[in-house]
Amino acid sequence: MGEPTKIAVQGIEEIAADAGTALGTGVGGTGIGGVAGASVPTFRAASADTTGDPAELDNVAVLTPPTATEEFLVAGLTWDADSPLAPGSQMFLRVQENGDWSDWLQIEEEESDRPTSVAGTGPFLTGGAEAVQVQVTGEAAALPANLQLSLIPANPTPAEEVITDPGEAPDQLPTEAPVAAAAPVAYRSLGTLTTSGAGTVQPASFTPAAAPAAAAVAAAAPAATAVAPAASPAVPTTLGGPAAAAARPAVISRAGWGADESFMKWRPSYKALKAAIVHHTAGTNNYTAAQSASIVRGIYYYHAVTNGWGDIGYNFLVDKYGQVFEGRSGSIPAPTGTMPQGAHAASTTLGNFNPGTLGISAMGDYTQVGAPQIILDRMADVIAWKFGEAGIDVNTPSGIMSPGTAARPKGQNLPRIFGHRDVGATTCPGNDIYGRLGSLTRAVDARLTHLFYLNNSFSGQADIVFDYGNPNDRFLVGDWDGDKIDTMAIRRSNVFYVRNSNTTGNADKVFAYGNPGDVVLVGDWDGDGVDTLAVRRGNLYYFKNSVSTGVADVVIAYGNPDDQVLVGDWDGDGKDTLAVRRGNNYFVKNSITTGVADKVIMYGNPGDITIVGDWDGDGVDTFGVRRGITYYLKNSISTGVADRVFAYGNPGDEVIVGDWDGNRTDTLGVIRR
Repeated sequence: MGEPTKIAVQGIEEIAADAGTALGTGVGGTGIGGVAGASVPTFRAASADTTGDPAELDNVAVLTPPTATEEFLVAGLTWDADSPLAPGSQMFLRVQENGDWSDWLQIEEEESDRPTSVAGTGPFLTGGAEAVQVQVTGEAAALPANLQLSLIPANPTPAEEVITDPGEAPDQLPTEAPVAAAAPVAYRSLGTLTTSGAGTVQPASFTPAAAPAAAAVAAAAPAATAVAPAASPAVPTTLGGPAAAAARPAVISRAGWGADESFMKWRPSYKALKAAIVHHTAGTNNYTAAQSASIVRGIYYYHAVTNGWGDIGYNFLVDKYGQVFEGRSGSIPAPTGTMPQGAHAASTTLGNFNPGTLGISAMGDYTQVGAPQIILDRMADVIAWKFGEAGIDVNTPSGIMSPGTAARPKGQNLPRIFGHRDVGATTCPGNDIYGRLGSLTRAVDARLTHLFYLNNSFSGQADIVFDYGNPNDRFLVGDWDGDKIDTMAIRRSNVFYVRNSNTTGNADKVFAYGNPGDVVLVGDWDGDGVDTLAVRRGNLYYFKNSVSTGVADVVIAYGNPDDQVLVGDWDGDGKDTLAVRRGNNYFVKNSITTGVADKVIMYGNPGDITIVGDWDGDGVDTFGVRRGITYYLKNSISTGVADRVFAYGNPGDEVIVGDWDGNRTDTLGVIRR
């Protein structure tokens, strides 16, 4: 373990002497001085009125006298990595800026997954400080080895890693709080984050209206006329016009803030983006907009060189004026859906949360004071930009599990945006920003243009979120390639743009069929496992058995021109056929032929929205009804109460049904325009 030097205990001795209290014998050796790398200087004693209660000194291991320095913008404490900070130890700095002393401000350990010989705190930012004082609590005998203070100027160089001239005592000494009051080690959660989006409303207990007894009513079926669809027009080769992700915000690049790339000793390692972790730094919050780039250079040097990480730990930083800076190399041009792994959320005891996360840090300490709204706004811009590229729905869980902290219970599936304290023993990102992560999540969601939210179970959160086409497009669902997974097709006039995966991208196939005014149906008409189209004109239906342009393979008449038509495999033979709905009466036909219905039932109320799917995976499609965001699903083609009732999405959503994961069970999705 490390031992405090004479300078490390000098402040304690001064206060104790003024209070008339005898201290035990101090221990000598290497340790903290006025600045890192400097020989231990002789400091002028603090003024005689810098006194304190002797009881306050019981747990103070290091207290330097106030020390004048050359101007620095970033400070940090470091120590040997193989000599860990003792549990319960806390570190504090106070600095003099423009003649005024700050309060004592806590600075916390910042761990990394990089194997280096140095451990240290996070960066402490100043507005250009000219004096400093340090306090470390805990047992002196348990101090880590080689505890040092780094003071980094605006333009650090290898020849000037830290300021080595401590100077004289400052002209003005602090007159209040000679010893920092210890802060609690554990911090209580401010409450569970709230988000909005698909599946946030729980269903109320509800039973569908009783269905009257079914009547044996035949569906009117005039004779079929063999009429082929109209000739197809020329077909474009690409979809065109996909929904745009959030726009890239203004970000000051590494070159823009003057990164010296010779310090960079780390090769970017790109990981699929899953979540964003929000941070803040320590410090006084007294910097100017013009100083921000210099502060970022200081953080870069402190992380890359002083701590030996090879680069800055955060992917992005946001100052209190709304300026956004690229941190980790490669963060701006990262390949779509990825983020270079940073060094912002790792712990030897709690785990490494750097892979797959975007680390974004507010420049300042917001534990006790409110962060300017512009910081949250610019964070939302950056996160929405990168989430949009990755196709991430901010309302879905991240898949990253909480390791168990004072803020989150162990095993909780963390949201897409969470705070550093959710995965680390820290106050970061400060009480104010942490309490506003819910509004940050909503702000990110508002910046994204999502269309599809697909759920692979009957739960309240979407499993698949992506964009395809434009919000004013008409969409169809089908298994277009026979892989047992339903995907989207876009209809524009009589041209269809088929996508074979539930992802953002261009169409895999484009073809034309029918006329622009036709009603279009989707089904597997011949049982070959591939869904194709049919067009309806009045009560005439033109079925096509391939995903292609051409004349219909089968033409029939069924029902009346004003009937609502539904498609399903009603008898489990692998072929889709038709049913017509009149009010809450359903006339089911088990073959693609003209004739009377094979089965007639009643279900739900006339005003319900009806959906069709195989809800239990038995190979037979049945009915469901929607009322608001509540769904009542029936597992048999029969009258009776629903077998499953649940809520999903928002009232304004357009519901779609499909087997999104190939498990032979249909579930819901919503289109949110």
